[in-house]
Amino acid sequence: MVRPTRAQLLVKGLAARIAAIDAEALATTLLAGVETAATSRWEAAVERAAALPGDVRPEKIRALSTMFAKELGAVGAAAGMAVATPLVGTGTTLMVATVELSWFTARAGDLILTIAALHGHPTPTVDERRAWVLAVLIFGGSARQSMTGVANRMGAGLSDASPTPLSMATLRATNRAMSHFVLRRYGARRGAIALCTALPLGIGAVVGSSANVVAIRNLAVQADSFFSRLPYSSIEATSTAVAGLL
Repeated sequence: MVRPTRAQLLVKGLAARIAAIDAEALATTLLAGVETAATSRWEAAVERAAALPGDVRPEKIRALSTMFAKELGAVGAAAGMAVATPLVGTGTTLMVATVELSWFTARAGDLILTIAALHGHPTPTVDERRAWVLAVLIFGGSARQSMTGVANRMGAGLSDASPTPLSMATLRATNRAMSHFVLRRYGARRGAIALCTALPLGIGAVVGSSANVVAIRNLAVQADSFFSRLPYSSIEATSTAVAGLL
C-alpha cells in the first residue's frame, strides 16, 4: 500500500475544510463586515484621513495603505499561527478563518471609506457608503464600470459620458443586487486565503500575512481609482421610483 505524500495530505485536509464551509453563514459574515464599516465607521474614517501624513492625496493614500497592510498582515500571520498545529481540527480552523475574514472585511471597509474621505466626498448616507464598500470589495479595479452596469439593470440610466444623479430607491436596489455577488466574487477570493492559513509548518502564517498585504495594497489602488470618478453625479434622496427590482 502506497502511503500518501505530505502534499497529498495537505490537499486532502484543505478539501475537507472547504467541504465543511456553510456558504450561507459565510455570506452573512462577509455582509456583516460590510455593514460594520458602512453604518458606524464614517466619522472615524474622516478623522483618520485628516490625520494622515503627507501633503497631497497620493502620499496620504500610500501612508494609509502601509498602515493597514502592516496591521492586516499581522492579523493574517496570527491566524496562520493559531491553526498551525496538526492537532487543530476542522471546526477550530473554520472558526479562526471566519473571525479573520470578518475582521479583514470590516477593516477593508474602513480603508475604502478613508480613501473616500480623502477624495472629499461629503456626508454620504449609509446606503451610499454601503454601495462604495460593496463595489470595491466585489469588483476591484472594475468597480465603477461594474456598479454602473448593476445600477443600470435596476433602471438607473447611468452613462460614462455624462454621469447623472442616482435615486435613493435605485441605489438601494443596486446594493441588494451587489450583495448577491459577495460570496461568489469577494468571498471566493478571501475564503481561499483564509483556509490556506491552515497550512502547517508556518506556511499558513506566511500565506496569510503576504496575501493580506497584497490585498490591502490592491484595494487602496482600486478605491482611489473608484473615487476619482464615481459612476453617478449625486444621490437624489427624494426619488422613490425604480424600474427594475430583483
